[in-house]
Amino acid sequence: MKARSIQLRTVLLFSMAAGVLLVGSSIGAYVLFYRAVTHQLDRQLSETARPIIADQIADPEERDVDQLNLPGAYFEVLSQTGRVLQRSKNLRSDMNLDFSHPFPSESFQTISIPAIGEVRVAIVPFGVGNEEWALAVAAPTQEVRATLQTFTKFALLLLSVSVVLMGIVSAFYARRLDIVVNQLRQFVSDASHELKTPLSVLRGETELLLNRPRSLAEYEQAIRVMDGELKTLSHIVEGLFTLSMADAGQLRYVAQQVCVDDILEESVALASSLAESKGIHIERNLKHGIVVSGDPTLLRQLFLIFIDNAVKYSPNGRLLRIKVDVAGDVRVTFEDQGIGIDRAHLQRIFERFFRVAQPDYVESQSGGLGLAIAQAIVRAHGGSIECQSVLGEGSVFTVRLPFDATSLARFQTPSP
Repeated sequence: MKARSIQLRTVLLFSMAAGVLLVGSSIGAYVLFYRAVTHQLDRQLSETARPIIADQIADPEERDVDQLNLPGAYFEVLSQTGRVLQRSKNLRSDMNLDFSHPFPSESFQTISIPAIGEVRVAIVPFGVGNEEWALAVAAPTQEVRATLQTFTKFALLLLSVSVVLMGIVSAFYARRLDIVVNQLRQFVSDASHELKTPLSVLRGETELLLNRPRSLAEYEQAIRVMDGELKTLSHIVEGLFTLSMADAGQLRYVAQQVCVDDILEESVALASSLAESKGIHIERNLKHGIVVSGDPTLLRQLFLIFIDNAVKYSPNGRLLRIKVDVAGDVRVTFEDQGIGIDRAHLQRIFERFFRVAQPDYVESQSGGLGLAIAQAIVRAHGGSIECQSVLGEGSVFTVRLPFDATSLARFQTPSP
């Protein structure tokens, strides 16, 4: 319920913020559009007035304006005192304009005329002899209002659709954010749980040593325990650092040509002591000269993870087969005769800190980060990992890496 509440508040907050921005943008667009439409009408009125003013100046005695009867256009000629000198036929009453004396250079106003309705008027002054007259040209604002209403309806529709889309998008990202937060919460919880055990052991051993004087043998035993727990902590911290770098997309390396069989031999040598202690034989079927582009340290860590896991999760005296092959890419296969993995758990084995119930012979403090680190390393190299397993019979992990073109050419060319 709390997660849903946070998600709902996120959606509402994002939608409200987006709505305010959209409303503000719509109002601004309306104001600009209104000014543009009004300016266009004012310019048309001014252009309509020019020839009529020119005719009045040329022959002021002619009362041409009294004869005008143009649809949607109304005219008045005013004296400098505001008296109506001429009026078009379609104008039944005076416009009753509000203007100052003397006339300004040019002015516009919106008025309402009985039987006509709202009109936009341009008052254009001009000189006739020693007198100053003005021509008032009016046109209905009906088309302007209709245009503005159409724009308003379209803006409201666009605003509504935008708010709904914003709500959907915000819900999508809020859900993803919620998933990320849950993953982070789970990761912190798991990390805290994994670190708690070795820290508790270290604290217990320290308190035990400080409680009273101990013999040299007891000190040595405590130090061995503490050393083991410190190594466990070190492995966990190093693993977390590697995974955090991978999450941030910073698990990069300086690519160089790496011979796969050489790195595998080094990895086997590092794990040989543990394998020998359990009587596990490591059988190697390695094709030599296969080269990939990668980081030798990371690839050594990658191979060692699978070898180490195969030895840990296999009973004594079993067999581990390691094979290298090329089939469109470089494939390194680790086939063990261990405890296997239940099919229900196969989809989760690469999750951090995920571990299933382990038999007594498996080391309890394994960390639970090995396969997650392996997957991060393989992805950084542009490869993938496949797993096939049968519970109680063993597992087969296949690491697929892009091959180096020159190595493939050498591999396909027979030796002299």
